[in-house]
Amino acid sequence: MSEDKPQVKFDPAKLEQLRVAQDYPMEADEFDLLYHESAYCNMGHVNRRGYPVVTPMFYVIKNDNIMMSSIKNFRHKVGCLMENPKITVSIHNDGTNVRHQKAIMVMGQATIHDEDAMMRDIHWKIIDKYFFELTTDDERAVAFEAVHTPLRCIIEVNPEKILTWDLGKMLEAHDDGVWYGESQKLINKHMFQEHLDLSVS
Repeated sequence: MSEDKPQVKFDPAKLEQLRVAQDYPMEADEFDLLYHESAYCNMGHVNRRGYPVVTPMFYVIKNDNIMMSSIKNFRHKVGCLMENPKITVSIHNDGTNVRHQKAIMVMGQATIHDEDAMMRDIHWKIIDKYFFELTTDDERAVAFEAVHTPLRCIIEVNPEKILTWDLGKMLEAHDDGVWYGESQKLINKHMFQEHLDLSVS
């Protein structure tokens, strides 16, 4: 570990009694970067049997609200949200090093939109964000036609409470920035160990 990085501190009493909202919130600039630019999003709703259901989702931000696309009738989540609009969304990075793990939780009410103009706007934003490898007009048009279908709708999250985590602060080892791509380190570690095991055998 380089000398300019703070040493991780393990304090059992402090770790047990931490108050999430007060004790290790994200910095404002890092919040903005993670909130607007992360690709990792999980949405939680309650189904008709009372179970919490968590679903990975594509998302974009419009007017500072989280916007996601889903399908009416063929996705239970939309019907459930229309009956019970309570919703929670977690946006996070993939930091595997605890000093780089940062996350945002938004709790609020869901609004379902099916206006064509809004859906077109959000669907193009999703294509720009998640399908950026499509570079020609023809490729983008095909993707849009696949995403912008008649039963689609937009789920908008109207925030009531927002909590953030900067887990490096939990161990007094905050690093400035928002970190991505670190889960690849775990894969590389596993592949290296597998290679060693094969070499020994």
